[in-house]
Amino acid sequence: MTMGDRRKNKREIISPHLKVVIPETDQSFGAFVTNISSGGIEVYADQSLEPKQEVKLHLSFETDPKSGKNEVVNGEIRWVKVSGPRFLIGISFKNVNSTDHPVLSEFLDFVGN
Repeated sequence: MTMGDRRKNKREIISPHLKVVIPETDQSFGAFVTNISSGGIEVYADQSLEPKQEVKLHLSFETDPKSGKNEVVNGEIRWVKVSGPRFLIGISFKNVNSTDHPVLSEFLDFVGN
């Protein structure tokens, strides 16, 4: 069984801009999105996080990440894997809805079909 066979939701490769914020400390860092599904997002980052840790994801699908047109999504760290000097991190989405996250919701509807 391949990794793709075990996944519940289809994955799409995209490259939006992403800032991960740790609410407890207000610390933040950028990360690269490696794939996304309706259940969550996988990122490649210089910083590790702990499973079950709560985070806020600032996603922008704009060409310029400083456009101010980002959507903030709550998430929870599901798993972390070492990948060379960096980390692959699986983050589940919490409470994504079309009112607060119109661009992300539309994108997830598109990749889900």
